[in-house]
Amino acid sequence: MTIWSQAGGPSLVRRRISLWALCGALPILSVGYQITAKQTARALAHIPFGWDWLERLVQLHWAQAMLALEIASFAAWMTALSEMKLSAAFPMSAVSYVLIIVAGWTLFHEPANAGQVVGGVVILSGIWLIGRSEPEDAA
Repeated sequence: MTIWSQAGGPSLVRRRISLWALCGALPILSVGYQITAKQTARALAHIPFGWDWLERLVQLHWAQAMLALEIASFAAWMTALSEMKLSAAFPMSAVSYVLIIVAGWTLFHEPANAGQVVGGVVILSGIWLIGRSEPEDAA
């Protein structure tokens, strides 16, 4: 059974709510991954690449969190794809592009230029337009 199946009842409502919550978590997991990747890169920036760099990478809590977030993202994405059409699931992942710009601006004080702001609005508008379309009936 997928989210688009025609079966009704409370069970389907709970499945749909759970699946949409999972899709909402995907961009958050992606942003978390990017934040931990940035912190990992900062921590390793002063070490030349080599065995010392690899040893430090394995020891870094940021790198361990980055790996955990990647695994969680992969599991969430595979679960979402097993239940939804790709055309419904993928647009939600684009929200992460906007959230990453916001995270860079707020957490790392990186400037957000006009192109990024306009691009973010275009992405969110596209997601909204795709989300408004009716799902096709499964044949």
